[in-house]
Amino acid sequence: MVQNQGNKANLKDLWLGIGITLSIYVLGLLVLFVFSEAFFAYLCIAVVALIILPIVSFTKGKKRLGQGALIGLGLNILLFTACFGIIISGL
Repeated sequence: MVQNQGNKANLKDLWLGIGITLSIYVLGLLVLFVFSEAFFAYLCIAVVALIILPIVSFTKGKKRLGQGALIGLGLNILLFTACFGIIISGL
């Protein structure tokens, strides 16, 4: 019974990692639409945060949080490239 509760905590960490990285993406969209002149600075900070988050998670021993952060990083890369492709094709 105790092992089942540990599994739920691991899945919670996985979803927490995905949620943190996707919230960074949504916050980036908000910054883009509201403060468009500060978007490049935010993008540089967000990229560094998205790379550091899994590294820190794995070094602290939170494997599932790190895995969730890597999954979210992959989703962010796909979303950024898709949006960039739409913008470039419109030009």
